[in-house]
Amino acid sequence: MAQNEDYPKGYIHTKNNYHLTGSIGKVDHSVAGSMVLFVNDFGTPYYLHPALIKGFVFYEGPAVQAYESKFWKDRWMFLSVQYVGKNIRLLQTPKKLTEFSLSTDPQDQKKGKLNEYWLELPGQDILPVKKWGFRWKMKNLIKETSPTLASKIGKKGYRFKNLYSILDAYDKEWSKGKRDL
Repeated sequence: MAQNEDYPKGYIHTKNNYHLTGSIGKVDHSVAGSMVLFVNDFGTPYYLHPALIKGFVFYEGPAVQAYESKFWKDRWMFLSVQYVGKNIRLLQTPKKLTEFSLSTDPQDQKKGKLNEYWLELPGQDILPVKKWGFRWKMKNLIKETSPTLASKIGKKGYRFKNLYSILDAYDKEWSKGKRDL
């Protein structure tokens, strides 16, 4: 099988920190888990489960898309890295390449888009973040570290649609009380 030119160039990041180059195909999500199609430089296709690799990266023109393997509630998945701060990270289920099936039976598969955000704090598990219940969840998450910012959550400029600016403010606030030696 020749390498598919429709797939973007990229690489997988192995568990032992090697980068294997090739092309990254689509990411499939089902109740059974996630898989990514990887076609190496020799044209050999592989379907890889998130438990087998640390993640993968591909190039869309000048943009670089990075995905990491994450485990949450008995389920492995690939998540797109959206925001990286010193103290907080935002991850998202893949937007462009994602198909989600509600069943493991191919006859009964219903496909749809899956769009979720996840927060990751150092040393903690990932947490899902949705528009519904955002104010309560975000306040509880940051109130110990940044009570001033937590009190603003839900007000104008501090809602779900302002997630990136909230994360940036949290990262700056958290860094103020911490000194590098």
